[in-house]
Amino acid sequence: MSEPSQSDAITRNAKSNLAFTLVDLPEERRRHMAEFYAFCRIVDDIVDEPVMDDPERHAALDRWTQIVTCAVEASPGIEQEVQELVREMKLDPAPMLQLIEGCRGDISQVQPRTRNELLSYAYKVASCVGITAATVMGASDDARKYAIALGYALQLVNILRDVAEDCHKYGRVYLPAEDMELFDVTLQDICEQRYTYRMRQLLAYEAALAEKFFGDAEDAYQALSVDDRNALIPAQAMSLIYHTILEKMQADEYRVFERRYSVGNFRKLWFLLRARIGTVEIPFPSLADWPFLKGMSEKKTD
Repeated sequence: MSEPSQSDAITRNAKSNLAFTLVDLPEERRRHMAEFYAFCRIVDDIVDEPVMDDPERHAALDRWTQIVTCAVEASPGIEQEVQELVREMKLDPAPMLQLIEGCRGDISQVQPRTRNELLSYAYKVASCVGITAATVMGASDDARKYAIALGYALQLVNILRDVAEDCHKYGRVYLPAEDMELFDVTLQDICEQRYTYRMRQLLAYEAALAEKFFGDAEDAYQALSVDDRNALIPAQAMSLIYHTILEKMQADEYRVFERRYSVGNFRKLWFLLRARIGTVEIPFPSLADWPFLKGMSEKKTD
């Protein structure tokens, strides 16, 4: 048995929702998605790496820009695996480069002023991930609309769920300043984790935006071909998992300062099964296929 690749090890150790859903893919697609996931994980982790200073973080992201564009020769290991993925699948590097720049923005994060600024960030760090992931999973270009909408939805759920951790651990606030002003919530309220009526209303307001994008993604998904829906089963399972997390927060009145909302592995498996069942076309048998039904029909018309 061959040694597991570096990307396999990163994906396996991450224990993320996306990594969990990849078990449904054929072996080659699963390997490619592990390589892409490892790239996303590394780029994201660079921003929060405690042993790096900001210039080192920027240099590390610059290196990955060169790897993705094949401007330099990759080192053996994860760099080589990602570069070979880009070449083998002829991936458009643009979404991967936008992901890098989105993560770069977190090095010295500035709170978004408007929802448009928030969605611009979410597009880079989530929708662009979905665009490339859809290609790697084998979907056609028709899946782009679905990938973008789902990326927005998943990122908004992450922001809602992690609002306390982002502020306390990293000093970041992703809730738009205009929305906070609308509900008279201050940065100090978030930093001091004040669970007030105004805070709950603010979080519910952002949750409604997430719901809107989940709906857009579902509409786009249902409009896709059966082949595309089959290719995107892991993504659709992610949609079910994250929508359930959102529902948990809604039912619990957004107690994000007290607990971290999640979904257990058994339910994740169930959502993966639901996503697969949802792509299966089960045609109703014709009367010619089941003669006894034809007979029953004739009796009713007599």
